[in-house]
Amino acid sequence: MALAQRKQLDDCELMVNRYDALSSRIVNHEVKLSLEQDIFTAAVRILKSGGIGYIPLSEPDLAALSAGIDSALTDLRPFPLDRFAVIPDKLPGVECFDPRAAALVTRPRELNELSLQLAEKAFAAGKIDTFEGGIGVGDEEKLVFTMHSSQPVLVRRTGFGCGADVNTKDFDSLVNRRLPEAAEIVELGARLARDMPTREMKPEDLNVKGRAVTVILHPYILEILLGMLVGEHAFATSAQAGLSRYHPGDTVAAPSITLSDDALAPNLADTFPTDDEGVASRRTVIIEQGVFKSYLYDCASAKADNRSSTGNGKRRPILVEDENEAPVRCSVRSLHLAPGTKPLAQMIAETENGIIIKMLLGIHTANKTTGDFTNTVHAGKVIRQGKVVALPESGRWSLKGNALDILKSVQELSAETVNTGSAVLPYLKTELIVS
Repeated sequence: MALAQRKQLDDCELMVNRYDALSSRIVNHEVKLSLEQDIFTAAVRILKSGGIGYIPLSEPDLAALSAGIDSALTDLRPFPLDRFAVIPDKLPGVECFDPRAAALVTRPRELNELSLQLAEKAFAAGKIDTFEGGIGVGDEEKLVFTMHSSQPVLVRRTGFGCGADVNTKDFDSLVNRRLPEAAEIVELGARLARDMPTREMKPEDLNVKGRAVTVILHPYILEILLGMLVGEHAFATSAQAGLSRYHPGDTVAAPSITLSDDALAPNLADTFPTDDEGVASRRTVIIEQGVFKSYLYDCASAKADNRSSTGNGKRRPILVEDENEAPVRCSVRSLHLAPGTKPLAQMIAETENGIIIKMLLGIHTANKTTGDFTNTVHAGKVIRQGKVVALPESGRWSLKGNALDILKSVQELSAETVNTGSAVLPYLKTELIVS
């Protein structure tokens, strides 16, 4: 920060990431490895005379930083804060490092063998023609510091991800900051293959074309609906712009819905002691038993409402923005939806006719203002007379609904939850229209 003082900046904020990563790409029986070593990225924000500037860096070069600051000073934009956050001296501990995962980054032969076994076991299940997937593991150090803080926050984090796609019909993943047991990794594709029905069905086969149908939303698609559509209405910036339908104290969901954001939860993608602005992470209850409780704030939106930031300031890129160049925006960090009490198997058994939805094509095109969406089913399973009997025929199932209304029309939540990597969510049973 000595450079910032020499430049006579009012404040300076620094976020640095350095990581090593090892990954595999699997196509049928072939495996290709990729290694990234000592990758450095940094994002700097500066404040001067009521204006803010941004400096992205791809190498730890003081001369490049100095030149970047000089350039940013010629293109400052108005900003409501005269100072960035001061990082607390005492921060909560977080669980986000696994020495076993860190060790695997340095063992390409072991990762290659795991990848081969993942594919071989999937084909041994005997139901598949094509298999695609991969395994990735990383070891990262992340630092956040601001000019007026006494010390930076520096945390070492590991990451693991494994994906499998069978016949381009169904997929699954394992994502965590801890390394799963080898048996769980190599069985991922085989389990998919064993559980995948061999027949396909159209909406007409269930006589639901143009009608409401019972839908069980898998946590993968539920995370997108909650984070992208419901989350948009929980951002303080949306409320301040008059775009949020949520107001504290309003009933916005069924009584079974308690939704929170918690970046202190262990081993998720955004587990970290602070947000990108240096504000201490915390658990914020967004909806409690159906009642909207709190918006999510970054520092700028908090000042506008005379509130404290909830630790939800992130460099969140939109469209073609790079993360290190993106401005800090109100952002969901780690969503948690309280589970129900009924096992998923029982939810399925009690469904006469319906469909389990794992992913919808083009869901990013949904209307963030209204929550409306109409999208084709990409992955799922058809339920008939309480049993999973078929896959949805490709291109024939299109579902129409509203993410905000889904929370009001919840029928059941499963007792099981799934760690999607950035959220922990149950399955959710509701109704949507087959368009």
